Amino acid sequence: MTDLGAVFPHKVTYHPSCHGSRLLGVKEEPMQLMQNIRDLELVPLPHAEDCCGFGGTFAVKMCDISGAMVSEKSDHVLETEAEVLVGLDMGCLMNIAGNLSYRGKPVKVMHLAELLFEGVKLAHERS
Repeated sequence: MTDLGAVFPHKVTYHPSCHGSRLLGVKEEPMQLMQNIRDLELVPLPHAEDCCGFGGTFAVKMCDISGAMVSEKSDHVLETEAEVLVGLDMGCLMNIAGNLSYRGKPVKVMHLAELLFEGVKLAHERS
């Protein structure tokens, strides 16, 4: 089931984490779910496949490289002009959200489960 009857009237972009897409093979499923959310404008993230730079201890051991990677990822998020960045990996989401917040950028960062919850809730409120 990919249509939960959700409604989410926002411009959204999606970051496919390295862990989810490369290690677990989760690739099309998140996109299928989001494509079935009414009023959601899904915009492609440039260089989506690029790592955000978190990678567990990598962010600590190689902080300069990690910082450059998350800055570049945040630049691509901002290019989309999306109101919301969605992903599946909380490490990535915290890393990108932290960089966007540090830069004073108002992009909301959400896990896909949060977006679906909000979308289903809004659909029920409207009915």
